[in-house]
Amino acid sequence: MLFGLAHAGPFDKKPVDVAPADPVPAEAPSEVTGPKAPELWGELPVDIDELPTGLASLSAQGCNACHFEVHDAWESSPHSQAAHTEPFRSALESVDGSPLCASCHLPLSVQQQQLLVEYDGGALAEARLQPNPSWDATLASEGVTCAACHVRDGAVVSTRAAPNAPHPVSVSEDLDSATTCAACHQLTWPGASEPLYDTYGEWSRSKVAEVGIQCQDCHMPPKSGLVTAGRFAAHADHGVVADPARALTVQIDLDSPDIQRGEPTAVSLSLRNTGAGHSFPTGSPFSHIQVQVQVVAGDEVLSEPFVHDLRRVVEVDPPYTVGEDTRIPAGGEVTLKLELEVPQTAEAGPADVQVAFVRVDSAGTSEPLFERRIPVRLR
Repeated sequence: MLFGLAHAGPFDKKPVDVAPADPVPAEAPSEVTGPKAPELWGELPVDIDELPTGLASLSAQGCNACHFEVHDAWESSPHSQAAHTEPFRSALESVDGSPLCASCHLPLSVQQQQLLVEYDGGALAEARLQPNPSWDATLASEGVTCAACHVRDGAVVSTRAAPNAPHPVSVSEDLDSATTCAACHQLTWPGASEPLYDTYGEWSRSKVAEVGIQCQDCHMPPKSGLVTAGRFAAHADHGVVADPARALTVQIDLDSPDIQRGEPTAVSLSLRNTGAGHSFPTGSPFSHIQVQVQVVAGDEVLSEPFVHDLRRVVEVDPPYTVGEDTRIPAGGEVTLKLELEVPQTAEAGPADVQVAFVRVDSAGTSEPLFERRIPVRLR
């Protein structure tokens, strides 16, 4: 049998287990017509047994004909690349291709080359697997493809009715709800006291959730364009926006715009999570964000950098017990006191105090994200 990851099986991915805060109801949505769609997420991976009439296949290529603007946004998104990033492929190889990880990165059962037969909650590599006779190489190349969220029970699921569509459409308000995102962005390992992936939980405990702001409001905001080939309307941005520079307010405080060479300069750095409805950073505990503060002149670094990690520390083996957590919760703030010193041998003149944010993965590979600079003068 298949062990699902959402409602039955080794991973507890039920949003209700997070004990979310009681939200203040948002403004009531416009009334929709048409048949009510069933619950979107049951067990992961999803089995789609009935292809909607009018669809040639489950591939996103078929959607591209009419929904080309939405398709193009999705194609450049993290969702389409979910199974093809180097960190994920390396991690998957390290656990012998276990479908437990792939259930979110490749959420359709036909996308998975192997199916899970038995798993006892231990090391992923110890799961018992069998070849999947229905494996589809094309769909496996599409990551979190359109059908993962938009095809259920012989119909295309939408937030609004489409009586003139060339395929059956069922209406579901769940697509606009954070609980849909929780299916893959909330994960508790068996035997663990805290979730391994807690993005939905972090959101549910925030003020953002209290006022009814959903994940989609920030990460899939409405945009105008051709929602279908012949219909111009507002629709969700399927590029899945996630800009870390929008999450933080970075305040750098100095006693003076002048830095005296050869003497330590006191710096106060405040980081406020004013833009993310969850912790910063969130998601995988196997990567983190490093804050680097230094004095620079152009591209030349003039001082020893001050380094601070925003991360969760987890054990390397199941149940991945969570230890120290230095991330910034939604609405939270951290203030760092530090000193920077430029050597006397540096050339006097204009310079900058630079605060750089860098993502570091489990292999130590770093990726620059964004930076802030305050102009100063070296004396």
